[in-house]
Amino acid sequence: MANGLLPFRLLTSCTLNPQTHQHVPQRPVLSAADHFGCRQFFQSFSSPNPALTVNDLQPVVPHNGGSFRLLPWQFPCTGCMAGRIGLGSRLLATDQGRPWVSDNGTFAFGFTPSDTRDLFLVGIWFAELPGDRTLVWSANRNSLVTKDAILELDTTGNLVLMDGDDTVWTSNTSGSRAEFADMSESGNLILYTANNRAVWQSFAHPTDTLLPNQPLTVSLELTSPKSPSHGGYYALKMLQQPTSLTLALTYNLPDSFDESPEGHTNYSYWASPDISNVTGDVVAVLDEAGSFGVVYGQSSNGAIYVYKNDGDYDGLSSAANKLNVRLSVLRRLIIETNGNLRLYRWDNDVNGSRQWVPEWAAVSNPCDIAGICGNGICNLDRSKTNTSCTCLPGTSKISSAAGETYCSQNSSMTGKCDYGNRNRTSDFKIATVQQTNYYFSYFSVLANYSDIAPVSKCGDACLSDCDCVASVYGLDDEKPYCWILRSLDYGGFEDPSSTLFVKVRSNVSLEPGGDRRGSGSGSSSVHDKILVLPIVLSMGVLIGLLCLLLYYNVHRKRHLKRSMESTLIFEGAPLSFSYRDLQLRTCNFSQLLGTGGFGSVYKGSLSDGTLVAVKKLDRVFPHGEKEFITEVNTIGSMHHMNLVRLCGYCSEGSHRYGV
Repeated sequence: MANGLLPFRLLTSCTLNPQTHQHVPQRPVLSAADHFGCRQFFQSFSSPNPALTVNDLQPVVPHNGGSFRLLPWQFPCTGCMAGRIGLGSRLLATDQGRPWVSDNGTFAFGFTPSDTRDLFLVGIWFAELPGDRTLVWSANRNSLVTKDAILELDTTGNLVLMDGDDTVWTSNTSGSRAEFADMSESGNLILYTANNRAVWQSFAHPTDTLLPNQPLTVSLELTSPKSPSHGGYYALKMLQQPTSLTLALTYNLPDSFDESPEGHTNYSYWASPDISNVTGDVVAVLDEAGSFGVVYGQSSNGAIYVYKNDGDYDGLSSAANKLNVRLSVLRRLIIETNGNLRLYRWDNDVNGSRQWVPEWAAVSNPCDIAGICGNGICNLDRSKTNTSCTCLPGTSKISSAAGETYCSQNSSMTGKCDYGNRNRTSDFKIATVQQTNYYFSYFSVLANYSDIAPVSKCGDACLSDCDCVASVYGLDDEKPYCWILRSLDYGGFEDPSSTLFVKVRSNVSLEPGGDRRGSGSGSSSVHDKILVLPIVLSMGVLIGLLCLLLYYNVHRKRHLKRSMESTLIFEGAPLSFSYRDLQLRTCNFSQLLGTGGFGSVYKGSLSDGTLVAVKKLDRVFPHGEKEFITEVNTIGSMHHMNLVRLCGYCSEGSHRYGV
């Protein structure tokens, strides 16, 4: 049947009604959206199907009565599937080369390898960039799947990601009468009903990336992946004030803080200009020219630019009404794992290579980003671009399985009161971190004192408050302030005008992890000396033991060498001379008697005045000292009237001499 079908397949256009198995009249030239129907039909003949016969496939008469023709792009795609995706369609993790693509091949949707070996992501990427699968949307970025995973648009209209028997992700569109999916040219994956009504779209569930013409409404937000080490993440969202809206970047604490008020679980460290007294929709948008901002009003005729690109003549408002438009320049706006919001543009010629080029970033100073060091302190280098993190007293530096190093609160830092002993301050002490400020939400504030003049009094105020874990002292318009805090969550930064005081237990070292700026106060310095003295003494004893061990090993080797020589040199055998001895006996080899094939001969004399000839052996005995001494013993034992007697030798390092 397949052999009879093949030539017919190449000459005609067709579709197939899945319910009746009857052909449906169709235009003679198939669009990319029709590929799936025919492709599915032809694939059905790869396995026996008694319900289908070759008669089910009928030629379609062209409208103009001309001959049949099929353009090259009408053949079923061997590496991808374009256009409408019908119910029952599947993607397999083991078949990564067959994603669903948009009509013109700009975007693709399917499985792609993650950074973790043998685990996969389901997402959307730019299909026309060879070798680059930077995701712009993902269904399961926090729940990777194995090679056994399957993504299916099932018969109920639900898009489901399964990994074995586990449901990892779903579009929750069962019963919505979705009939097909479409990967659009704007990068939006959409589920449609039969009358082309959208019931679900990826643009309504963004992850970390905003594409050109993609609306970010008040109810939506971009979020970075959660940190594998401490669970925190960053977000770009609209913050609602009583009379205004602000587009802001926030650092959000892990899910374990969800029971706390929202004001405590996130901290805003960057914001756009306020939008006050507006009517109509408020939408953040990136336009095709690369400008980013907020449009508002009944007709989206109001706009506030966050970043305006050169050559943007149409304005932000035009982007609000463009959806399925193919992009002439590829751009993406992403909230990165380091908390910065950055705009990238694809450039086909960057010093001979093709890559993403950054065009704009919301934050120029990395230490202006809360949580970049967890709850530790962010430090800038001299270039003001690279950061390093130090940990607070009472916290420890931890390396996660993902390779991250971060500061985590440890049990020595206290913020919990012992209500039976509220006034026992002797259990705690204050560690001072100079020239350091701290990010905190108003929920964290226990009190704010403006009448504390000496800096140290701010630390004392925290020590006397059972609920306090830290306090911050600084100046505001030359007036001192002291904030008393119940938690340290969002991290600190260098600030010459501020001082941070951290409460720790009395038995905890005041040295923060990797931080040389921390110093104790009062009796804590004496406590530190008591701790340091035993450490120094222990190190001294250890160094002494190492020196003794080294001395013992050196003399043991010398003893073994002498023992070896004594066992090899028997009674009456030639004597062993050191190289230094021969230098003295030959006046530093100053009198050359002659040279031979094996070396030079020098005049010398022994201690009893006996004249000797000392021959330097250049090209013999290359194997080692033991072999050389064996040869000396053999030669020394020979006596003949025509032979000069061998009375000694030297074998020291690389020196080989016969005497």
